[in-house]
Amino acid sequence: MQNHQVIIIGGGPGGYETAIRLNQYGIDCAVVEAQRVGGVCLNQGCIPTKALVKSAELWHEMQEATAFGLPTADLKLDYKNVVQRKDKVVDQLVGGIEFLFRKRNIPIYNHKATSINKEGNLWKVSLAEADAITAPYIIIATGSESRSLPGIKIDEVDVLSSTGMLQMEELPASLAVIGGGVIGCEFASIMNSFGVKVHIIEFLPRIVALEDEELSKRLGMALKKSGIKISTGVGLTSINKTEAGLELTLSNDSTLTVDKVLMSVGRSPVMNIDWQQGAPGMDRGAIVIDDFMHSSLDGVYAIGDVTNKLALAHTASKQGMIAAEHIHCRIQGTQCDIPALDYANIPRCTFTSLELASVGLSEADAKERFGEIIVGKFPFTASGKALAMGNANGLVKTIARADTQELVGMHILGPNAAELIAQGAILIAQGAKAEAAEAITFAHPTLSEAIKESIEDIRKLSIHKI
Repeated sequence: MQNHQVIIIGGGPGGYETAIRLNQYGIDCAVVEAQRVGGVCLNQGCIPTKALVKSAELWHEMQEATAFGLPTADLKLDYKNVVQRKDKVVDQLVGGIEFLFRKRNIPIYNHKATSINKEGNLWKVSLAEADAITAPYIIIATGSESRSLPGIKIDEVDVLSSTGMLQMEELPASLAVIGGGVIGCEFASIMNSFGVKVHIIEFLPRIVALEDEELSKRLGMALKKSGIKISTGVGLTSINKTEAGLELTLSNDSTLTVDKVLMSVGRSPVMNIDWQQGAPGMDRGAIVIDDFMHSSLDGVYAIGDVTNKLALAHTASKQGMIAAEHIHCRIQGTQCDIPALDYANIPRCTFTSLELASVGLSEADAKERFGEIIVGKFPFTASGKALAMGNANGLVKTIARADTQELVGMHILGPNAAELIAQGAILIAQGAKAEAAEAITFAHPTLSEAIKESIEDIRKLSIHKI
């Protein structure tokens, strides 16, 4: 039976990055991962989806060549080539991580963890078709899986999860997206750019309902303008396969017939491990953790989608760094002074066309917490760089407390929003006030100038806002 200092169950972004950090600390750790390292994010989620996003963007721009003074060509899309390019990107990144593990001599047990048992001071992890391994510390990083609706089965043939969408090698003529959250809207935008007729069905009053209401509505208008149909406040009742296709019955008594259905109604934590002496504290299927990512069981930590926190890949990675630091302190026998992770200040990105990104509080949440607030806005239509790019839709919206002018939220809808939002995260994390923009020189012409002018607008000092 092999013994380690730390066993990480799950090799997604949280799991593999934590393993490398522990190794940097000189701690003997191992990763248990039944599939290839990278988890859902790298193999069936974030990275392959973004590869498709780029191909979709290029294809759309090629169709709009005349808008840039260029001639159009009679082009034919071969979607199989798009999928092959996506797979190459994934293989290159996964191979790079596997190389890092070999270079650092971090063992990977390519087996499923079946049960966990406490034996003395060690946690014993039993593996399918392999000998058990032990360690005094365990990090659970088993991630999440797609949910469906009652009575509707995801078969990955007609009714697809995000994984099934990424495995699809031919484009359907039409697609119904059930759920207008981040995953649903991203795939809707991708498929629409490739010429698929897309209809989003969202039970809530608006799409991406967790985002700032104003930008959520603006994104909805942009997607509709691009040709995507959106029905909000409507639920899916049933799906029946007919000669004409998949017939969807909706809660408003209407029907819709499409070739394929994407089920994107959320994800559930994966916790299919047998805890032989009692599982850690749970909340709706997720492991409850403290500020150090420690569970109710001594020596057992949890990170990522399996916890009851913000389910994002970079959340898992950040949680893993904190867990690694805490374990390092415990092994060294030193006091561990780690700042608590501010989940509100974790950037949230939706890679649609337009991109949507946010950090901190929405306008509604800021009003609820602070009462009086000030909102600064700047449209990309007044940005020279955005106009030159031919992508001047959207805006930057910055929120500050009225009493101190401290920045508490930033929301961006428009080009490169997911890249730009890091600037907002830095400013908010540092407790910057609106006047901070005056101490920073933003390069010209850049999209980031819209951030500057949005912050300046809080003090009514924006130069180019009409």
